[in-house]
Amino acid sequence: MKDYKIIFRVDGRIVPEAEILEMELSRYHHVFQIFDQKNIPISLADEELSYEELLQLPLEQAKIALAQTREALGKVKSLELFAPEIKRGDKMWHEIAAASKAGVNFQEAYVEVETENISLEQFMLFNQHLMKENNLYLPSTIHPEHYYFDANSKGEQIIVETFGMYKDPSYLDLKPGSKSDYPVTPDQKVDLVMAGKTYLANDHSDTKMLGMHQLTRTENGMKVKLGVFLPEQAPKEIAEGHKWHLMVEFNNGLHIAAQQHPNFLQKKVMDAALNRMKKQQQ
Repeated sequence: MKDYKIIFRVDGRIVPEAEILEMELSRYHHVFQIFDQKNIPISLADEELSYEELLQLPLEQAKIALAQTREALGKVKSLELFAPEIKRGDKMWHEIAAASKAGVNFQEAYVEVETENISLEQFMLFNQHLMKENNLYLPSTIHPEHYYFDANSKGEQIIVETFGMYKDPSYLDLKPGSKSDYPVTPDQKVDLVMAGKTYLANDHSDTKMLGMHQLTRTENGMKVKLGVFLPEQAPKEIAEGHKWHLMVEFNNGLHIAAQQHPNFLQKKVMDAALNRMKKQQQ
């Protein structure tokens, strides 16, 4: 029995985990279909599975099969295989950015999360673990539409994902933002603001999309406000779809974070870092 709790709210409604898991499995099936159409074999424990067999897998085995396959393909091959989709994604974001003004009239999409017995320090350890591993396996288990992931010590990430679960995967360069980049004023008492700017990885053009997540420590856990700010001319389906993407992603991430147990020294270092960042955000 789990000794922790994760509660998701979207547009004022509590979203049961069963709904999130159902959406997650449906997106694995979506990716399995794409791999099948591209004749990319998927194996589980060194046994290649047919598309029909993949659809019968329970969620946990579906995760392992896709993660093992992606890791075996490697980063270079993954980019090569999805070059046509990336090209179409670039075209879509060029058109959206050209039709939208920067920094105004955002489409705002939020997911609110509350945890019990999962601390901000545990989440930070998970995030550090994700960056340190820097492979294709772990991100694939966090969301099936994470096709590519590469991170560095500066907090920058290069990703390929189907943003908002809309149409083709996008090849994106995520860069940390500063206080001047915040699209909204942070909530009071927030401990950590994770803001980011989004560029196309191929040509470094600005998509005019921002991310801003607010994390606040509570007495027995934390509250998180996940936010994505889409340019005005982005299809509305992206904003709605990304709410589900965030729920799947953070549900898995928080389950992993619950298993992280910072020692005394790690807690001291993270507390000092959080206090420093909190002052910078004020």
